[in-house]
Amino acid sequence: MYHFVTNGIYRFCEWVTRLAYLNLLWAFFTAVGFIVFGIGPSTVAMYTVTRKWLQGHTDIPVYRTFMHAYKREFWRANKLSWILLTVMAVFYVDFVIFGWMGQETSVFALIFMILLLIFTIVFLMVFPVYVHYDIPLSKTFKYAVLIGFSRPFYTIGMLAGAVGAILISLIHVTVIIFFSGSLFALVVTAFAMKAFSSMDNGTTEEQVLQ
Repeated sequence: MYHFVTNGIYRFCEWVTRLAYLNLLWAFFTAVGFIVFGIGPSTVAMYTVTRKWLQGHTDIPVYRTFMHAYKREFWRANKLSWILLTVMAVFYVDFVIFGWMGQETSVFALIFMILLLIFTIVFLMVFPVYVHYDIPLSKTFKYAVLIGFSRPFYTIGMLAGAVGAILISLIHVTVIIFFSGSLFALVVTAFAMKAFSSMDNGTTEEQVLQ
């Protein structure tokens, strides 16, 4: 019993340390790229590490793995992040416009909410898809949409887990600094990989994703 408890505490502390270190790498290299040029490759690198961990490779050199993905995917990941940031900006502008126009835009507001839901699913799924599949960037969004909607159970779990990770991060500023990005990425990647595995077991990728 004693060894069980001590092993559990050790593993918990080990994961806390891993997540904190990864989050600091993500935040630092996002800042190094002046956010606009850093957040894309840093996020891809972070998801690359969490994917490796969830595949059982918990002893990988985190910094080397992170930097390899950061450098290799720098421009391609930036293209991905710029697309996402542009869409987010469009949604924000639309939201402000709908707020000004009031109740006359109820139909448009419904369309807006549907599109926002689709984008949220794509936003959550796109980085796991990016690091899991060796596909052109143009197909990454297609895969994210198809997987997200063809595996709704895992998508709902991913949404719930993402909200939970955000709420945990908001507990204290210390949690934000050390765990906000890495905890979010770990939870999202865990559900995404279950969805990928479900697709591989149920039908071939080519049948679903073509």
